[in-house]
This record gives sequence, C-alpha cells and structure tokens, in this order.
Amino acid sequence: MRIVAAVVALVSIVLSCGDILGEGVDECKSTARIWSLNSSCSRMRINFCPAGDFEPVSSGCVPYTAVGYFAIEIFARDASNNPIRRIPREDFWLNSCDPSRQLLLCVAPITADSSTGLNGRTTISGPIKGGGCNIPAGSLTGQGIWLAIQGKPIVKPSLCFEKLCLALDIKSPDTTGPGGQPDAVVNLSDLARFCLHYNTQWGVPPPPGVTFSACMDFNDDNKVDLIDFSMFREHYLHQCQ
Repeated sequence: MRIVAAVVALVSIVLSCGDILGEGVDECKSTARIWSLNSSCSRMRINFCPAGDFEPVSSGCVPYTAVGYFAIEIFARDASNNPIRRIPREDFWLNSCDPSRQLLLCVAPITADSSTGLNGRTTISGPIKGGGCNIPAGSLTGQGIWLAIQGKPIVKPSLCFEKLCLALDIKSPDTTGPGGQPDAVVNLSDLARFCLHYNTQWGVPPPPGVTFSACMDFNDDNKVDLIDFSMFREHYLHQCQ
C-alpha cells in the first residue's frame, strides 16, 4: 500500500507540473491576434514612453481621448498543439517587423495581463516601456510588430519560417539619441527632432525646412501641432527605470 500511495503521489506531482515539464513553446502552433471584447479593430495604434506611462494597448483602437478595451491576444501551444499554461507574465516580447525600424525596449518592457491559462491564453493590454517608432518616413502605417513567447517569435501557420506580423503601429517621444537612434530617455535631442516636423500635416506641402512625420503625430489626426507638442511635453525627461 505504501508503494501504491507513493506512485499516486508522484503521478499527482507530475500532472500538476505537466505544463512545466512537457514540450516547449512551438512558434508555428502558437498564435496571436488583435482582440476586442465587443468590437473589431483592423489596425492598432499606440504611443509608448520609456517610463511606461503613455497609452496602454487597451486604448489602441479608439481616439486618444476615448476609453476602450482592446488587447493583443496570445495562445501558447506546443508542437502537439496542446495549450501551455502557467507561462509567466514577463515571458513575452515584441519588436518591429520592419528591420530598419527597430524599437528600443526597456528591461521588462511588457507584462501580460496574467500567466497563460488552461487554454494557453493570455492578453497584453497595458502600456509598453520603450522608445522608437515603427512607421517609416513618408508613410502613415508600418509593417506591424512581431511577438515572441519565451524568446521564440510566433510565425505564420502557413509559413513556419516567417514571423507573424500584427497590424500595430507604435510611436514614442523618444525618437533619437547618440548615433541617431532612440536612447531610452526623452530629452533635448528628441525635442529638436520633433521641431523638424512641427506644424505639418499629411498631404499638405510643409513649410521650408520641415517634413511631416507620423511618428510625431501622437493623437493620430494626421497633423503635428500644439496638441502633439503638449503630449510630448508630458513625457519630457522620462526614461527607462
């Protein structure tokens, strides 16, 4: 009886830890999408700051001043298509799908809303900590962002070698620093770059010496004006913690 009891106890331990000891995350079986509780969203736009105090993902499909609930939905699965539960909230990552527009992310820039559940699902709806912009010059949209689970980028189910890109545009007041790249702090160099695009509008010839940039249009009205400057000023001198 003691042997039977010991075996039962061992089986119980293995079953309780099966999601930890089993197969790892499979990039092709796992999936991600832009998700909403009660409406649709074809493309998400969010602002982020190195301090993590700008716009949350949950409001990325509504006007800046409105309240909405949207999220990035993720399903983690193994090679046998079984859900993987209890993946920690901190084990997720993202970056730009455009290799020329890499974002600068702080340490632990993303925290999912929970660890993955019984169905391997979690969501990301909070703010992101970092700098940069994934929208190319002369455009209103970018190539989107890719997501990774425990260091493994999710790929397209039909093309298991190509990263899955979600239609999400990201911009930050931290746009430049030494070498012309974001440096995890919003400072004078970022203000100087903002001024190069101030008082411009998409589709309207700009004044001499300036150009329109969607990266500076924080309220998504296709203009860079006083509203955008006020939003920039709110995050001046913010940096990664």
